[in-house]
Amino acid sequence: MKKFIAGVFILASVSLAAQSKKQIRDLKIKTMTETTTSYKDGKENGTYKSEYKTFDKDGNTLTDITYNSDGSIKRKETDTYSGNDKTSEIIEHPNGNTDDGDNSDPKKYKKTTWKYNANGDKIEEDEYDASGALLKKTTTAYNTTGDKMFEIEYDASGNILKKVAYGYDAKGLRTERKTFGTGGTVMEKHEVYTYTY
Repeated sequence: MKKFIAGVFILASVSLAAQSKKQIRDLKIKTMTETTTSYKDGKENGTYKSEYKTFDKDGNTLTDITYNSDGSIKRKETDTYSGNDKTSEIIEHPNGNTDDGDNSDPKKYKKTTWKYNANGDKIEEDEYDASGALLKKTTTAYNTTGDKMFEIEYDASGNILKKVAYGYDAKGLRTERKTFGTGGTVMEKHEVYTYTY
């Protein structure tokens, strides 16, 4: 009986998290609250709000907050959109602290922006620290059929940290992935993909 109860609980959690952007938009969902019930030795141990999300009219996630069992914030992500471009700010509270103005809080901050081309393919990803200083930039190039050809990662000064190159066959199937470090010139890894029909 214990296995059955646990299975039902897991299934309910997965179905809540699996709502698609289209479903959220079509059903005009504005918020989603996830409640978690924990069990110890087969007996209910407690119930708490574990996640809260807000959405815009297009089904995009605007806010995603996860909570610890004591109600403190574990992680908060705020997303903004401008056309096809997206900016995400994430604050993590590893010890379950909240935004109370305490500067001794060991929270982690990360801001990432994404830029997309007209086809919806990601062409740039920039990562910033809490002061707004650029930490890392990654650019992606595609061929005329929309296949990813190169990814180049740069440091804050514009120096190449890593370069990844992709190869494809006549059918458009990816055949290889080469990763170059040390300024994008020294090969670190070569992956080859083969297919059976």
